[in-house]
Amino acid sequence: NIQPPLEDVQQGTSLSIQEVSHIINQLSQLKCIDIKIEKDEQHKYNEFISFDPLFEQLALVLNETKQENKAEDQNNQFKKLFQEFESTFGRPLTPLEVQTLNHWIDTDHHSNELIRSALNEAHSLDKLSIKYIDRILLNWKKKNITTVQSSKEESEKFNQNKKLKQNVNSIPIFDWVNGENPYDK
Repeated sequence: NIQPPLEDVQQGTSLSIQEVSHIINQLSQLKCIDIKIEKDEQHKYNEFISFDPLFEQLALVLNETKQENKAEDQNNQFKKLFQEFESTFGRPLTPLEVQTLNHWIDTDHHSNELIRSALNEAHSLDKLSIKYIDRILLNWKKKNITTVQSSKEESEKFNQNKKLKQNVNSIPIFDWVNGENPYDK
């Protein structure tokens, strides 16, 4: 829009025309507004005030705020995961365990949910150690398991295979060749 006369801007305020002009100059120096001069069809020069620089600065501030909130949220999620490990293990984590936990997130890019699922898997098998959880995550990574649902399906398959092996081992073995009779026992 064409810049309105300073008298129009001054109306409704208790400012003088000089003060209004000074404020507009300050806003221009602070790069909150941009004053453009353009020629119209009648070859007359008109001044325009653009608020684009202000909107760009506001967008930058909003973007920075979103990034800060995202970083803070990730930090809170890591703290919760860390506390869950300590609670499950029943003791504070060692520096090496903390380093391993950071490695899973930063280097291996495992989600917090997947790490939590591996912790639950190890806990259900009563094998609470960072190395065991690391092996679970490594096996899942080899099998391209990235979601909690697919990790649960893989755990069920593992448990079924384990039960089958236990059933095979529970079959009694008798030495038929040397005359051992299973019904004698």
